[in-house]
Amino acid sequence: MNSVISIQQLSKTFSSGETEVTVLHHINCHIKKGELVAIIGPSGSGKSTLLTIMAGLQEPTEGEVMIEEVTLNQLSSKEKSDLRFNKIGFILQSSNLVDFLTVSHQFDFVDKVGKGSPKTDLKKSLMKRLDITHLNKKYPAQLSGGERQRVAIALALYHQPAIILADEPTASLDGKRAKEVAKLLASLAHSEEKGIVMVTHDDRLLPYCDRVLKIEDGYLT
Repeated sequence: MNSVISIQQLSKTFSSGETEVTVLHHINCHIKKGELVAIIGPSGSGKSTLLTIMAGLQEPTEGEVMIEEVTLNQLSSKEKSDLRFNKIGFILQSSNLVDFLTVSHQFDFVDKVGKGSPKTDLKKSLMKRLDITHLNKKYPAQLSGGERQRVAIALALYHQPAIILADEPTASLDGKRAKEVAKLLASLAHSEEKGIVMVTHDDRLLPYCDRVLKIEDGYLT
């Protein structure tokens, strides 16, 4: 089986008092190794909710999510946290860098949080591949939007996850930089056999994706 994410009959309902709103209805999909999959749809359609459920950050109301044949809703909170750190890399719209750390020290911080030993060779390799070696001693405030996102992608790859979840990773970038990020994600998916899911509003990125999933009114169409 080469699916890294399997979703079966997933629904999500939010409750507020006596009011219930179902934002996802009976979603079924699989994300395979070596593919970049885009999730598109109008604002409020449930795209980001689906992404957070894939990450185990929210529980589905019905259905199940499997990460490499491990069912998320059967795990404890600690087990989910461990799985996220070991199996999933996150790329966020804001790039999520620590303001007071240099680019080099961002990687050291990941090692400290994960209680792992420094991976110097991997760090050098990622920095070279993502063309950020020359930014080694710079702080996030000194970087352009494109540079920040390249650093964020390198950090997402640093603990060698099987899956990358990207929530609007190009929203703060101009058209040229956005396409560069999409090309890079596609290249990483294909060359390193990673399953990458990208939520996006930008139709210009879709030609770089292997598949496009559209959510409308909570349904996968």
